[in-house]
Amino acid sequence: MSGDSELFDAWIAGDQQSGAALFDRHFDGVSRFFRNKVSDEFEDLVQQTFIACLESRESFRRESSFRTFLFAIAHNVLRNYFRSRRRERLDFTSVSAHDLAPG
Repeated sequence: MSGDSELFDAWIAGDQQSGAALFDRHFDGVSRFFRNKVSDEFEDLVQQTFIACLESRESFRRESSFRTFLFAIAHNVLRNYFRSRRRERLDFTSVSAHDLAPG
């Protein structure tokens, strides 16, 4: 079994199976990260994270582990999600605080 660095290097070189293996390895952790913070839409946030990782893979400077890079992306996706939710107008006659999200 290869480490994240080896899988990442192979993925950058064009090996799609290595990219898939890397995502499979980290999918549960990223999914858990969002499920613990967002009651709904967490699946969309997981997908956004992996798409952003795919789009920014060339910019990974290897100053940290791939896992750290991936979770930094997840953190940014979550932050953007909460920013967009905050901008929404809330009608408290049809939405309760409980409906907004846990925490």
